[in-house]
Amino acid sequence: MALFYRFRFCCFAFLVGLAAGPARAQPGSGPGATLRGTALDATTGEPLIGATVLLLQTAHGATAGLDGSFLLKNVPAGAAVVQCQSVGYAAQQQAVTLVAGQTLGVSFRLKASGQELAEAVVTGQADRESAQSARRSEQKADNVLNIISARTIELSPDVTVGNVVQRASGVSVVRNAGGDGQYAIIRGMDRRYNYTLVNGIKIPSPDPKNRYVPLDIFPAELLERLEVIKALTPNMEGDAIGGALNMVMKSAPDHLVVAATVAGGYSDLFATRPFAGFSTSGLAQQSPGQAHSADYVAKPGDLSNAALNYSSIKVPVNSLFGLTIGNRTRDGKLGLLVAGSLQSTYRGSDRLFYRPLGQPKPEPLPNTFTFDEIQRREYSLLQIRTGLHAKLDYVPNARNRVSLYSLLVRLDDAQHRHITTNDLGTGGDVPISDQSRFQRQQLWSETLQGDHTLLPRLTLNWSAVYGRATFDTPNQTDVTIVRATAANTQQGTFVQSSSHLWQHSFDQDVAGYANLSFAATDKLEFTAGGMVRNKDRTSTYDYYDLDAATTGTGTNNRQPFTSYDQARFVFNLDNGLQKSTDGNNYVANERITAGYAQAKILLADKLQILGGVRLENTNQHYDSQLPATQVGRSGTINYLDVLPSVHFKYLVNERQNLRLSYFKGITRPNLFELVPAINNLNNDYYTEAGNPYLKHTQADNIDLRYEYFGPAASQLLAGVFYKNIQNPIEYGFGARQALGVAPTTYFSQVSNNTFYYTPQNFGNAVNFGAELVFTKYIRNWGLTGNYTYTHSSITTTKRVYYRAADGTLTTAGEGQPTAEYPSAPTQTRPLQGQSDHIANLALLYRSEATGLHAQLAAVYTGRRINLVSPYKDLDQWQRATTQLDFSAEKKLPQHLTVFLKVTNLLNTPTVVEVLQAPTGGLLTAPEQTRADRILVQRDVYNRTYLLGLRYRLN
Repeated sequence: MALFYRFRFCCFAFLVGLAAGPARAQPGSGPGATLRGTALDATTGEPLIGATVLLLQTAHGATAGLDGSFLLKNVPAGAAVVQCQSVGYAAQQQAVTLVAGQTLGVSFRLKASGQELAEAVVTGQADRESAQSARRSEQKADNVLNIISARTIELSPDVTVGNVVQRASGVSVVRNAGGDGQYAIIRGMDRRYNYTLVNGIKIPSPDPKNRYVPLDIFPAELLERLEVIKALTPNMEGDAIGGALNMVMKSAPDHLVVAATVAGGYSDLFATRPFAGFSTSGLAQQSPGQAHSADYVAKPGDLSNAALNYSSIKVPVNSLFGLTIGNRTRDGKLGLLVAGSLQSTYRGSDRLFYRPLGQPKPEPLPNTFTFDEIQRREYSLLQIRTGLHAKLDYVPNARNRVSLYSLLVRLDDAQHRHITTNDLGTGGDVPISDQSRFQRQQLWSETLQGDHTLLPRLTLNWSAVYGRATFDTPNQTDVTIVRATAANTQQGTFVQSSSHLWQHSFDQDVAGYANLSFAATDKLEFTAGGMVRNKDRTSTYDYYDLDAATTGTGTNNRQPFTSYDQARFVFNLDNGLQKSTDGNNYVANERITAGYAQAKILLADKLQILGGVRLENTNQHYDSQLPATQVGRSGTINYLDVLPSVHFKYLVNERQNLRLSYFKGITRPNLFELVPAINNLNNDYYTEAGNPYLKHTQADNIDLRYEYFGPAASQLLAGVFYKNIQNPIEYGFGARQALGVAPTTYFSQVSNNTFYYTPQNFGNAVNFGAELVFTKYIRNWGLTGNYTYTHSSITTTKRVYYRAADGTLTTAGEGQPTAEYPSAPTQTRPLQGQSDHIANLALLYRSEATGLHAQLAAVYTGRRINLVSPYKDLDQWQRATTQLDFSAEKKLPQHLTVFLKVTNLLNTPTVVEVLQAPTGGLLTAPEQTRADRILVQRDVYNRTYLLGLRYRLN
């Protein structure tokens, strides 16, 4: 372990040494004059960062900082010539007279040098990926958005899109078991209320249950920029109440570009305990029932436990490789870029988990939190992330462009969960479980696009899209053994149970888009268009539950444990048959047809108005494998939405905008949520079930924002937003529909207190807040950050379990009034996932003279509801967190750069709590340290380090 602590110290020491690298000498004897000034682009006024300023015939010189300013101190007095030069610009000289003890100001405005293409004009790759380009795009946009540029991403501590997105204003993330960001919450609207685009085109999801796309499957180095769109225009798809994430991928450049990256690192979680992994090569891709006929009766020998053979690795090494090659023909007509990324990372976490009982205690107070066991979980994850993309565009002339874009991303996640349970209700037995789960998520997308000028003022663009996303979990294997204590008759360690799961999903989109624009004048433009998307989704699901084979009769009949390979099992209730009536097996089809019309007008060269309306028709159909008598086994849903929007942008001056926007948006339920199937595999707390009567959500959205775009990518954005949400979808407690029961009583009790955690519509909700974004550079230092305040409110029905005045145990909120609760209990709370406060702050250092760039970045995420409980006042809250990360890079000769990325410097855990004072056994339970709240879950991830080398020729 000491070796790795020395490695960590050496990384920091190495970069500190680089910071003190060569700098231009400032010789002189005695006090002299001071020369200060700025180097700017003559056309745009943008600072020329890194421009070289020389006092000719002397050894004095400096480089322009992040704001374009430069400073030369203690230079000789007298007449002199100052020269300013920058790559791609014609050098300038100015004659000056310097006076000892005085400061002279001088400004350079350099003109770009070079030649333009005769017909096809292609913006340079470096410009599209810069922070300055991102700021210009935000300024010129028709709607409210925020952009993170490729260069900003490259300098950040992040290597996946899931982690990058948390740096945007108003965005927080839901993390996976390894601590990486996986899903985005935009402006307090949970992941279901957002969608993901690649180059402006919606993509299918590999998630087997949901629409939203896991962002941790995308390598960040493939991006040209990441756009967070917060107000929809009529030409955008309407199902994004929270917002949309648009990943703009690297495009074909106008010159030769070669970039390569190699890096290695580790997580110091595995300096404290070994990584325990397993081989995925021999996993059966199909269950016995899937591989044979439907009536095949599986045998225990058909189910392999080979995935439970673990190997320990002390401090495994993470690796990252990337390669990008792009160029354009000399005539500028044909461009091609190919990029690939391969990341192999060992991640994990240590979790303490209080598993709550399905029903709280009625005393000493109603709904007193209680639990049945404490678990300590060790997660070991090997994630292999692959990304490939290619962009080919052909520009035969200035009037036509055709492009073909291909994307393939895949995440292989081999996850081992080792769980030790202190089961408080089984007489002292300690269950120990191991789970081996391999998941492969893959997304493939092909997009053919064309842009054509049909007439001088008439243009057409179109897209033909094929997308396919798959999810596979072959033979997820769980085995539980128990370690008996002195309280048991039979001593030792024994085999208890086993389960095997196969899950596969397929989500395919075939879509076409067309947009026709007519510029009636230079200040008036009309656009109309439409789209058709046909989505096909299939989910197959099979599992087998087994118990340990007994060794005899009576109290000494438990099977001693020797190894997982030697353990013997017998089927329990399912008898080895394939699940022929399970609603988790389903097929669904969704057809979206949409059309829109919009107009954009510029009045008095100051006020731009863009407005219009979008019509979206939704047709959904699903068939499940539920019994034929089950209500909701199949379903067809059809509805039409009219979605108006209008966006005002007032141009105060060349650097300032005022924006006011309104749009109506929707959110469709996840297809699987409509199937009334029972699913208890994705929830550690309650059994889930679908709801065939679920309605889609609608919302009215208003934005007001002031924008200032200063030089050197500095900016100040300040705004407010408001959302009025109809029929928001949240999970609550209800019962399955009984045959023949009207939908209005769908959530009434059917039998044996069998209630399920189901998606439901809860009337109306509101969500409003304010955002602030700022960036400021002074010389070589910069400060950038954002802050978002969000407040939401929703009122939902809840249950209360209590002892009534007559002494009976009673549950209020089950459809029957009680003396204490004549109407169903309700609770007003924030929307799930909404944090009141979200903030980012980064301190930047950038020196062109030494080639050292560094940043220290903090992300604050306020308290938010992690799990909505069906019981009043028992929602589970994720504690506010502050994550601190560091990254730096140093330019070397021969187009090389060395970089370092360190994440989670403070080792910030994720903590989930119930905001209730502990009682009874919780007062002395392990690690319950608060008198005003109850710890339910704590995940610790530790720090990760990545040291690498980058080559760039452009």
